[in-house]
Amino acid sequence: MAFEDSDRRRTLLLAIVTLVAIPAVWFFTKSDEADNSASPSDAAVVVDDPSGSSNRPPLEAPDDEPIFMDGPASDLNPGVADIAVPRRPEIAPLELSGSYRSTVAGVRSCLVRDLRSGLSVTITNLDNGRSITCVTAIGPVNQVADVVMHTDTFSQLADLTDAPIPVELAQ
Repeated sequence: MAFEDSDRRRTLLLAIVTLVAIPAVWFFTKSDEADNSASPSDAAVVVDDPSGSSNRPPLEAPDDEPIFMDGPASDLNPGVADIAVPRRPEIAPLELSGSYRSTVAGVRSCLVRDLRSGLSVTITNLDNGRSITCVTAIGPVNQVADVVMHTDTFSQLADLTDAPIPVELAQ
């Protein structure tokens, strides 16, 4: 297939633009690098500038004390630094079965058997590790699964065809 005249003109124009653009980019990049490289004495002047004309924030040491988590303290080894241990949750993680129902009131509420209502809990699907947070409500006596969520909430954890799924409930 032979090139047409318009293809030859485009190719020639592209070659000329490329030959001009590459040295221009190289030249401007080199001049910017030369302008940005400062001697050590220039850097000291910028840091010690009292007028505050520098666009960098001043260097300051933080005055805040470190924050430690609440947990048991250890006096066994006085020369060793203490390690903060998080507080235990009020409810130990429970492994239960989870299912769904479209009639659960509220998308972020879940019906849990044998657990008081009003607790904010995290439900984790043990098969894939996905988790959601919901507020507990007392489930009905005839509830088959241990945890029942709204259909939309359950679909964030697993496919609806996988129900019931093994879940871990933690506060």
